[in-house]
Amino acid sequence: ANGNVLSGSTDNTVRVWSGRDGTPLHTLRGHTQSVVALAASRDKVYSGSDDTTIRVWSATDGAHLQTLTGHTLAVFALALGPDGNLFSGSRDGTVRVWCGNDGTHLRTLQCDTDGVYSLAVGLDGSLFVGSFTGTVHTWRATDSTSRCIAGEGVARAPATVCLSAAGTLYAGWGFPLLEPNDRPKGGVYIL
Repeated sequence: ANGNVLSGSTDNTVRVWSGRDGTPLHTLRGHTQSVVALAASRDKVYSGSDDTTIRVWSATDGAHLQTLTGHTLAVFALALGPDGNLFSGSRDGTVRVWCGNDGTHLRTLQCDTDGVYSLAVGLDGSLFVGSFTGTVHTWRATDSTSRCIAGEGVARAPATVCLSAAGTLYAGWGFPLLEPNDRPKGGVYIL
């Protein structure tokens, strides 16, 4: 946010550090369990926690703006869409979409019974979800239909997804739990 660096911690805080010299600027307090997900826009910082909530903070002064509730287990992933809407992924197996302006809950997508581990949103609004079971799903922005695009049958390692600025999807399986004839242990793959 604004060139600063964010960190979430097991002490239940978000810390904001100067991107220029690394000095601490703000400590954001309010979560009751570890902060495990972060996202930022020009004017807001979003934090997801093991306490099942998402907190929204001012990127300027660190003031708490609101708390988003609805997930029933830890919020592991946050991502912002091109329209400014916030996507939150949880261990409860859902992705919730929130209005970036006022925090209104817009919709819920049922993703994976073993939980959402990571999220990426394309410039066209397409959603990519990495699960705790190692699958990668995509949702088309136009009709909210889902399809598995990677990892089916692997089901033993969390999948991390990210998109390059050019729109290339990368997925990584970081735990060495795959069989010899599956993908190599660990690594990043272009999908």
